[in-house]
Amino acid sequence: MIVLQAYRFALDPTLAQVAGLRSHCGAQRYAYNWGLALIKANLGQRGAEKSYGIADTKLTPSVSWSAYSLRKQWNQTKDAVAPWWGENSKEAYSSGLANLATALGNWNTSNKDKRMAAKVRFPTFKGKHAGLSSTAVGGGCGSGCDVPGGALDR
Repeated sequence: MIVLQAYRFALDPTLAQVAGLRSHCGAQRYAYNWGLALIKANLGQRGAEKSYGIADTKLTPSVSWSAYSLRKQWNQTKDAVAPWWGENSKEAYSSGLANLATALGNWNTSNKDKRMAAKVRFPTFKGKHAGLSSTAVGGGCGSGCDVPGGALDR
């Protein structure tokens, strides 16, 4: 028998910790928006090429929408597109890209009428004033942890 148990903790961060938490939320939003811009640019390029009559085999290669592929591309370009990336947990960026992959997958299945729920629109960019959220996964709090629960664990 497998027993799953979850805990919910109320945080009481200091002002410095609030700034750190906001930074992680911003990092997640930045990665999501970066990935979405990459996908939209690729779709736009391929659409333009198709409108010129270019054969499908000659089109610009499509970008994979999987969280794994998006993370791989992020890791290859993060130094150029976000030189400050090291200020936040890698999980902040990973969770933003995972959320994007989920949103794209939901849209794709909805678009193909494979989704039982209501139609889903194509993902949009997240604004700075949208709800703040970030996901922390993994083990316990390491030595770099500043907030209970490992939220700032590097």
